Amino acid sequence: MNENDVDIALCIAMFRCFNEQLYALKGVHSSLLKKKFNHLVKVAKQYDDEIVKQSKHDVEVDILYDKMMDIMVEIKLQILKENE
Repeated sequence: MNENDVDIALCIAMFRCFNEQLYALKGVHSSLLKKKFNHLVKVAKQYDDEIVKQSKHDVEVDILYDKMMDIMVEIKLQILKENE
């Protein structure tokens, strides 16, 4: 795996993390903001599906995605703990 392949896999994995964070917030907002937010989730999911179809980095992306989500959860827990 060369540097370019790693960069591509990182971008896809970051996008998947972003998409998951959007989905976790789905339904939290109200009225017009909720409508815009739900549209963003839908577009993000469509983009992710298209990337998956065209990607040949599935294993690498999955590994990076899992590690990035672990890091994001750890950071979130640290922030919540610091603000108790």
